[in-house]
Amino acid sequence: MTITRRDFLNGTALTVAAGLAPGRLLAAPGSATGSYPPALTGLRGNHAGTYTLAHSLAREGATYPGVLAREAYDLVVVGGGISGLAAAWFYQRRFGASRRILILDNHDDFGGHAKRNEFTVRGRRLVTYGGSADMPPSANDNAAVRTLLAGLGLAPTAQARALPGEDYERRGLGRAVFFDAGHFGRDQWLAGDPYAAVVDTRVRGAVVSTEAADTLRGFLAKAPLPAADRDALLRLAQGATDFLAGMPAETRRIYLQSTRYAAFLRDKAGVGLAGLRFLRSRSQDAYALDADGISVAQAIAIGLPAGAGMPDPVVDGRLGKSPGSRQWFADGNATLARALVAQLVPPVLPAGAKAVGDARIDYGKLDQDGSSVRIRLNSTAISVEPDVRITRVTYGWQGNLQRVEAQHVIVAGYGMMVPFIVPTLPAAAKTALRSDVKAPLVYTKVALDNWRAFDTLKAWRIHAPTMAYSDLWLEPAAGGPDDPVVLHMLYVPTVPDSGMQARERFRAGRAFLLGTPFDVLERDIRAQLDRMLAPGSFRAERDIRGITVNRWAHGYSYMPSSLVPDDAGLQAALEQAGLGIGNIRIAGADVAGSPSVTAAIDQAQRAVLSLRADT
Repeated sequence: MTITRRDFLNGTALTVAAGLAPGRLLAAPGSATGSYPPALTGLRGNHAGTYTLAHSLAREGATYPGVLAREAYDLVVVGGGISGLAAAWFYQRRFGASRRILILDNHDDFGGHAKRNEFTVRGRRLVTYGGSADMPPSANDNAAVRTLLAGLGLAPTAQARALPGEDYERRGLGRAVFFDAGHFGRDQWLAGDPYAAVVDTRVRGAVVSTEAADTLRGFLAKAPLPAADRDALLRLAQGATDFLAGMPAETRRIYLQSTRYAAFLRDKAGVGLAGLRFLRSRSQDAYALDADGISVAQAIAIGLPAGAGMPDPVVDGRLGKSPGSRQWFADGNATLARALVAQLVPPVLPAGAKAVGDARIDYGKLDQDGSSVRIRLNSTAISVEPDVRITRVTYGWQGNLQRVEAQHVIVAGYGMMVPFIVPTLPAAAKTALRSDVKAPLVYTKVALDNWRAFDTLKAWRIHAPTMAYSDLWLEPAAGGPDDPVVLHMLYVPTVPDSGMQARERFRAGRAFLLGTPFDVLERDIRAQLDRMLAPGSFRAERDIRGITVNRWAHGYSYMPSSLVPDDAGLQAALEQAGLGIGNIRIAGADVAGSPSVTAAIDQAQRAVLSLRADT
């Protein structure tokens, strides 16, 4: 469907509400201010309507008429994710709490990727995360993060949570691997996942013990793999063989940076097709790429084995999710977003509420006349125009165009869209930002009536290396196997084993994801669970009480890669692009080339500190 300049947002005719202020439109019939987004199920994340107007600009070159500005602010923030909310928070601290701030976001909920999901099953509320969940190990070392957490009253030492699955391990549940017939010749469930144990051992800096090697040998003996692959995988995990023996140190370093992990496994470690399939998805949670999309160095960094004579694992601080990261809150980093909103717009919390994690945010109070900070959801910025002393921001909202004027503007949304809404940026900045092709991924949350099937199978986490959802795990349970629980499912649609560069994979995966309707996604989720959990007598029709598909067509920020020669100067170019133009600054994790919440917060503070007070 072609979107013209007169149509956007689900086909609503575009009108210019020149005489009607946004505050009055917000209360108009048909507005969704009474809804509570965290409790919505079905297709979430980049839900319908979030990207329609943006795509009309970026893909079809649409133009829109100018309108008169009806509001003025000290600061307008484009993007209500962690970085945008943090930018508003840092701005208040620098320029004063009385400054008028407007935050625009194209979703029906704030937080960006830090979304909260809620289910109610048999009267019990289940709280989980829909996107950004972990805090990386480097968070406590970052000055901006420390300042923000202290200001929000979220002390890192008090919030650190137990290791994933620790409670289930105490109950006798472990890991498992599911091999599917389409790739391994037969469907097979195998208890245990000793290869994951090898990765954990390497991340801790320990050596794989003889006992661990024997456990792996026994596991591989039962796996539907050729004998040659079993031997190669075992040899690889034991770490005694130098597969690059005789290679000079500098040549080895370059090789590790410039060679795909899958190519190394095939050409140097002697792993065949079945073995490659077994290992291919181990990197998806960290990089949103399979073994064919990451370098050997990137694989080593997260603990994947590469034999003797290799560097020790040193996790890249830019990663948002890594073996060293931890989830601090039940709803992930949505707690940070909610705490920021509660300080910026205090009336959103009910009277007497003490913990933002337990409180129900009043979304109807996010955008009220008279409030010094207003958060306007379902609002897509289409133009940011700097002038000598002011900047004009035009956005689409409820089928209308609106314009506001601001002393300062911070754009904290998707980096690749920035050149389209701020066309006056320097050419080099636009080139760098257009390279920010984010990785698509899906966090599906399934509310289960009980987890008896998992208890029967004695597994809380399952790795399915070649299925759509490659990793599934039970979230912490409040009760026993008969009680409701949330199942997390990870899906990364990025064309595995294709040989394509990361950007090509991300674009292809995004197109596939946006073209797949919810009913197809739901059908496939139920089918995969029925198939995998059949030995535990699981039945989707009986056991599933709700499904929320958090679709992130633009998920992880693009990380410059040594596999792409053109990325050599990208990190520096992105940092330069963040300086923006005039009184406009660019924030967000994309500018840091990192999907980390640390980067999002750090960029927010950097953007605010670089603003001139006298503009």
